[in-house]
Formats: sequence, C-alpha cells, structure tokens
Amino acid sequence: MHNVETRNMNVAENGALLALLNNARLEEKRDQHLAMSVRIAKLTIQIQQQGMSVSDVIELLSQESERFEHSAQELCA
Repeated sequence: MHNVETRNMNVAENGALLALLNNARLEEKRDQHLAMSVRIAKLTIQIQQQGMSVSDVIELLSQESERFEHSAQELCA
C-alpha cells in the first residue's frame, strides 16, 4: 500500500513557484558566468606571467576546452 497525497494548487501558488524557479535559474546562470569569467582571468594572468607563445596558448585553451567538455558530460550522465 502506498501513501499518496494529492494536493491541488491554485494559480497564485503556481505563479509563486514559477517565479522562485526562474529566480533560481537566473542565480545559477549568474554564478556560472562569474565562474567562467574568473577562470578566463586566471588563464590570462597565467599566459602573461609565463610569457607563453601562441602555440602554448592554443594548447592551454584546448586543455581548458576539454576540461569543460568533460564537466558537461558528467552533468549529463
């Protein structure tokens, strides 16, 4: 036997939940953009401090791209 409780929600509750969900999505997006900005700034500092050549910068960016790709794949798995 299952304990199942159903609850009817009125439109106001649905609207409040939708607003809360949209706000959470915006906050997550903002956090993701900030994290990306910080990561790019860190890479820029690394490139400048080490005086990297163009080929080294390309390799660094390629590695970073792979890192994000693997991270995205983990989220989808």
